[in-house]
Amino acid sequence: MRKLLLLLVLALLVGALAVWVLQFGSGYVLLSFAEFTLEMSAWTGLLIYVAATALLFWLLLTWRWVMGAGGFRSWWRNRRSARNHNQTAEGLLLFAGDDWQEAAKLLSQSANKSSMPVVNLLFAARAAADNEEFEQAGQILQRLKIAYPKSGFIADKALAELHLLQEQPREALTLLQAVYDENPRDKGLLRLLADAYYLAEDWAPLQKILRDLRHFKAVSEQDMVSLEQDVYCNLLESLRSDGAGSLRQKRAELEDIWYLTPKKLHSDPQVVASYSASLGRVQLVEKQQALLIKSLNRQWHPLLVVQFGELESASPEKQLAVAEKWFVQHSQDPDLLLALGQICQRLQFWGKAKDYLIAAVKLRPSVQGSINLAAVLEKIGDSKASAEAYRQGLLAALECQEK
Repeated sequence: MRKLLLLLVLALLVGALAVWVLQFGSGYVLLSFAEFTLEMSAWTGLLIYVAATALLFWLLLTWRWVMGAGGFRSWWRNRRSARNHNQTAEGLLLFAGDDWQEAAKLLSQSANKSSMPVVNLLFAARAAADNEEFEQAGQILQRLKIAYPKSGFIADKALAELHLLQEQPREALTLLQAVYDENPRDKGLLRLLADAYYLAEDWAPLQKILRDLRHFKAVSEQDMVSLEQDVYCNLLESLRSDGAGSLRQKRAELEDIWYLTPKKLHSDPQVVASYSASLGRVQLVEKQQALLIKSLNRQWHPLLVVQFGELESASPEKQLAVAEKWFVQHSQDPDLLLALGQICQRLQFWGKAKDYLIAAVKLRPSVQGSINLAAVLEKIGDSKASAEAYRQGLLAALECQEK
């Protein structure tokens, strides 16, 4: 309201001043050019001058707007941005449609003009890798690292994944270990590390990151259970009696690994079988036998039954007595029948061994059962039946190969 009042007062003052000036005469303006002359009052000339000046300023401002951010330049920039965006979208659609070659080409070429250059280059590299153009994918990722240093971590992860696709876990580990200390909570990095250690069969370092994998939920619970089982089975199985160190050291190392194994896995048949096999390798046969008996009494599993049958115990009579107790409840188990036949064979109870082995082969023909039966039949002098058993074993082996 105050501004409007001030403008009215200012207009009145200007009008009064104009009236006062007009009292002294209107004057005139004469313009002459060659034979052309133009005469007008001074006030008309002043009005034309003011109008021309205003028009010139308006034209200059309009031109500035057209050529500036709000006009033609903005229109051109928006048009170019839309075209680049369309190229990126087209490249991503080609990627989704499994047209790897064209997707890699389009995304890579449009990266410099894209509003999302990092996305362009990442998907271009992935498309090249899916097309098995690993060298091209590596070049694109190196370009990403150089052009956009802040995206170096993402590029390193992608390069590591590229090495894993080429089954080069050592090269992947070199990249991943270099960035792990700065990004220990990154789920993608943890998964890649786990994959690299697994492919490289580096079970000890993989075991060390299991806790982080579970804590940060980098993998699903189902996959985590399977991974833990694989890791501890391989840790136990990697212990060899013929490696460096004394037998005593090997036994201590085995117990350390078993101590590190989570308690919940101490009842897992696969893990128990791996521990049992390692006990046998370090010549702790009695402890191995006690472990198998305890585990089988708690949970029946064919893998443990097979190990029990192959175990060369220092007290085979006790071993046979335990197995025959199990036979009461598992009389139709071919693995147990084979185990009983093997134990009786070591005890040279040829008649019982023959009966158990014939029953085992009848329930489930197998190479091992046929070989053991043939050996027992040969011991009791039945050469013809022994040859037939060997033949059956050969047929079983051929069937296994075909499968």
